[in-house]
Amino acid sequence: MRNSDETGLKCQNCQLPLEIDSSLLDLSLAQRDMLVNFSNDYNPNNYNIPTDRLHRLNKVVSPTELNIQNSILDSYVFLQDGSHDEHPSSQRSLDASSQTTFREEDSGDEPDDNQPSSPTARTLSTQVTALANVFNVLSSKTNIDYPVCQDCCNILIQRLQSEYDDATKERDTYTQFLSRIEKQKQLSSSDSPDITSEEINQLKLEREKLFKELLQLEHQDEELDQEIISLQSNLKDKIQHENEDLRKKNIEDLEQLEFSKEVRSLKNQHELTLNNLDKLRKVNIYNETFKISHEGPFGVINGLRIGGFDNTTVPWHEINAGLGQVVLLLATICARLKIKLDDYKLQPMGSFSTISKFIQETQEWENYEVYSNENFRLGKIFRKETTFDKAMVSILAIIQQMAIWLSRSNATSATDDQSPNKSVDDGIDLPYLMHKDKINGNSVKLFGAKPGIEWTIAMKFLLTNAKWLLAFSSSRLVQSSPA
Repeated sequence: MRNSDETGLKCQNCQLPLEIDSSLLDLSLAQRDMLVNFSNDYNPNNYNIPTDRLHRLNKVVSPTELNIQNSILDSYVFLQDGSHDEHPSSQRSLDASSQTTFREEDSGDEPDDNQPSSPTARTLSTQVTALANVFNVLSSKTNIDYPVCQDCCNILIQRLQSEYDDATKERDTYTQFLSRIEKQKQLSSSDSPDITSEEINQLKLEREKLFKELLQLEHQDEELDQEIISLQSNLKDKIQHENEDLRKKNIEDLEQLEFSKEVRSLKNQHELTLNNLDKLRKVNIYNETFKISHEGPFGVINGLRIGGFDNTTVPWHEINAGLGQVVLLLATICARLKIKLDDYKLQPMGSFSTISKFIQETQEWENYEVYSNENFRLGKIFRKETTFDKAMVSILAIIQQMAIWLSRSNATSATDDQSPNKSVDDGIDLPYLMHKDKINGNSVKLFGAKPGIEWTIAMKFLLTNAKWLLAFSSSRLVQSSPA
């Protein structure tokens, strides 16, 4: 027995080689006929075929009625159809042709040069070829392609069994449905009582009553529809009115919110203004206007240095501007406090300020320049007193008079028993003593020379006394300031 590769048969489902059993290879002619001519026909008594389909089936022409030569018929295998009972002659011709085919295959073909010459091999090849023809015939008669292996056969059996079960369930369902219909028909035909005329009249009356109720309900339905339309219109007007009220209320709330914001803003501005006003009230405008300090040996007023020496030279226009600020400070205090100076008049004019002095001997006013220029003067050689020196001495005298006036006013405000006439020594205590042309022992005269260290220190002391004078008169200056 040869292997599966030599036989050439494969499973038509999984395409794996098959090993043919020896019983299939040794089939007799009768066994072959039994396999080829097996019947899977249905029983007409078990099926209800529509008449139109039976009529169409009867019109089918059988192979025996065809004018085909016998030689051609011997080369083909005709498949059986469902009408083999009605045409036995076609069945017999098909069996004869199949038997003839098998006989021709068994009778022996021409020997092939490629095949082995032994009679056993030739007989096996002939049997396998005949078995393949059997499988072809079986495949043509069923929906299964033969041959199949054992595994595929098991799977096929399971699938067919599942289809059979489903078909059985469907058949049972239809059977039950048909039985129910037949029972209903029987019940309806047997239980239909006769309707009397009285019942007909009652039904008519009931129908009329129901019809009237229907008309009444339709009328009520129309009234309800009209009422619904009216209510919807009222609801729409009410919603519109509520929306308008809400809009107005929102506008009022918004205006009130903006007003409250504006009020808070004004309150904040008012508080800020009051705070600034309090700060301004506490600020002494005169102290802010005339800032007196010192930088080493220099006295400084509003950032202007007064003095100079060899190592540090200060230009005269800065010195003149500083002295002009001093004259302006004294003139402001006198004007605000209404201090009347004896024999002196202050004329602040910036860097070109002057002081006028009344001369008792001549009964005339002399003007002294509180500024100096760098022009050469003959008095510088002979150390002759200049108008600038007289102006500096006049400043010392004016400060002394103002100090005496402030001390008198303080004494007058404290007690009314003291005499208004007091000496210089009775004035307010200034830091540095001033006598004639000297302050704390330093002369304020230059005699036309350049500023030196002594004069610079004297100017520093002068500014210090002026600052003290401003401090003593600050409260009165604030009170006398115009609102």
